Amino acid sequence: SKGKEATAKEEAAYSTFQIVNEMLARGIEVLPIDLYKSDAQKYLVDGGRIRLPFSSLAGVGGAAAEALAQARQSGGDYISVEDLQARSKVTKAVIDSLREAGALAQLPESSQLTLF
Repeated sequence: SKGKEATAKEEAAYSTFQIVNEMLARGIEVLPIDLYKSDAQKYLVDGGRIRLPFSSLAGVGGAAAEALAQARQSGGDYISVEDLQARSKVTKAVIDSLREAGALAQLPESSQLTLF
C-alpha cells in the first residue's frame, strides 16, 4: 500500500509474500528454513514441497545468505549457535532472524559444557 514510498526491504518482503501466497493458493506446502537444506537464494523442491531459502528471511541479505550456505559445507553439523555464527561470520541480527524463524531450535546457544 506504500507504493513508491516502500523501502527496498519492504519491496523484497512483498515479493516473498506474493510468492508464498501464490503457492498456498495452489495447495503447495511451504517448508521452513533449515540450516542444512535451505539454499542461499533459491526456493528448492523437497519431497513435493517448497523449502524457503535463507534470503527469504527479513534481515538476511544476499551476502549473509551465501555465507550461511557456504558455512555448512566447511565442517559438518553445527554444535551450537556460537559455532554457526563463528563459521558463517554473520551478524547477531542474522542469528536473531534465524532464531525467530525457528531454524535454531535444535541448537544449544553455547558450545560450553555445563557440569551442574
